[in-house]
Amino acid sequence: MNPMLISSKKLLTLLLFLSFYLVKSQITTRDSARSAQLYGLSLGAYQPMGDMALNYRFFSSAEVEYLVKNKNGQFVGASFKAHYGNAVKDVGDIFSNLTDANGNFLGVNGEFATIQAGMSGGQIMFHYGKLVRSRYNPNSGWLLLEGLGIGQHKIGLRDQRGTLPQLQSPFLEGYDRLHIGAYVNTSVRYLHLDNNERVNWAATFTVNTGASRNVRGFIIDTAEPDTSIKFDLFFGGALTWYIPLYRKQESFYLID
Repeated sequence: MNPMLISSKKLLTLLLFLSFYLVKSQITTRDSARSAQLYGLSLGAYQPMGDMALNYRFFSSAEVEYLVKNKNGQFVGASFKAHYGNAVKDVGDIFSNLTDANGNFLGVNGEFATIQAGMSGGQIMFHYGKLVRSRYNPNSGWLLLEGLGIGQHKIGLRDQRGTLPQLQSPFLEGYDRLHIGAYVNTSVRYLHLDNNERVNWAATFTVNTGASRNVRGFIIDTAEPDTSIKFDLFFGGALTWYIPLYRKQESFYLID
């Protein structure tokens, strides 16, 4: 028998064996814990309590988030959350000294002014978390996250026609109740990282607590100073869409 033919058969057998072994050694999201960077965009809704509930009702949020996940299921990262909504309580009482008997704002030259008041604010948070129970695959499941950072909230005002000088700076600052403080949030999250790396999302329930203070130091409409520390509390939920970037070397075929 031709020696070259025997060598070719052995080489082909060896190549087939190595190909099968390499395929079996691939690290995938389906069956292996992986390192990843997660870029997220969230929409949420929250209910204020404590001192925060004195000025605001139910409000919404939009958030951008960056998390780094390691193979041990630990997460670190940061986020920015913007708060918004037509959530201001007792608008008529706050601006009663600027309106007529029918609640209309009177601007210059006797024209009616169109004023919109809404809740405005945001938070910058640093996060640490741990995947406590995996579901669907080793990279998905129940995640506990703790956050620490700073935030603010205020009554955002907009004079659409610009005809009400009483709500221009520096008078505006007396009405906006701008509070700045330190916040802690605790989140329970279900994280889903797709086996095929396509549909990646999370559903989160969060409780935020913090201590804030009115940086203006006074309130024009009540003609009173405001320097006390406030207890802020709000809770709610959010849905997040993620774009994951997995470590490059974990996409190769590996040999033990």
